Amino acid sequence: MSPEPGPRYVFVVTYGRSGSTLTQGMLNTLPRTLVRGENNLYLLPIFRAYAGLETFKAKFGGDRAARPESAFYGLSEVDLDAFAGSVRELVQRQLLAGLPASDVDRLGFKEVLWHRIRPPEWEPFFAFMDRVFADPLYVLNRRDVAMASTSGFWQKKKPGVAERQINRVRRLQDFLRESRPERCFDTRFESMTSDDPTVAGDQLSRLAEFVHGSCDHDLLQALLATRETGHGPNPFGKTRTR
Repeated sequence: MSPEPGPRYVFVVTYGRSGSTLTQGMLNTLPRTLVRGENNLYLLPIFRAYAGLETFKAKFGGDRAARPESAFYGLSEVDLDAFAGSVRELVQRQLLAGLPASDVDRLGFKEVLWHRIRPPEWEPFFAFMDRVFADPLYVLNRRDVAMASTSGFWQKKKPGVAERQINRVRRLQDFLRESRPERCFDTRFESMTSDDPTVAGDQLSRLAEFVHGSCDHDLLQALLATRETGHGPNPFGKTRTR
């Protein structure tokens, strides 16, 4: 499949209370970049529908399915490329929300529910993502597990659940980093909010270069200004430690 020309896709792969909304804010500070917030990872059931159809077609969509008397009549005509293309159109339309596609060069979302993807699904799910979004970029956002797991909505989980789900996402991040190294970039909440301007500046400059392609003095200053603004339901900012 050769997707129609459009924005480059970028997705933030992380877990709850990792500073992901601050990372989202940093990305939205970049020129012609639009990164939306969480959406209940609705791509996961869409992927499972696609994978189920692909498996079903492989099993029952042979020559006999082309016959009108077949119980699987028409299955052989199912176009998986068209399915993937329609998913891309759907997601783009939802993310743009009426904004002209010509206004953005980079488009995506951040999500904290990647733990819902079962480990055996990692390879086919991200192959599906590659097919739908033409080899997207991934920002792998992390925060110290002990700090993240005792913060915010994780406090409502049963003991041990937060650590298990966070560590599953971290293993998923490792999988992406190993399988798609040229399309992954690591960010850390501790680096972005560091009091050391060299540490914070290096992290933010490299993030901009990864997604935007460059980072001049003015853009770095804009990113540094963004980190002073609280982001999230219990806002993270440079001065916020909870």
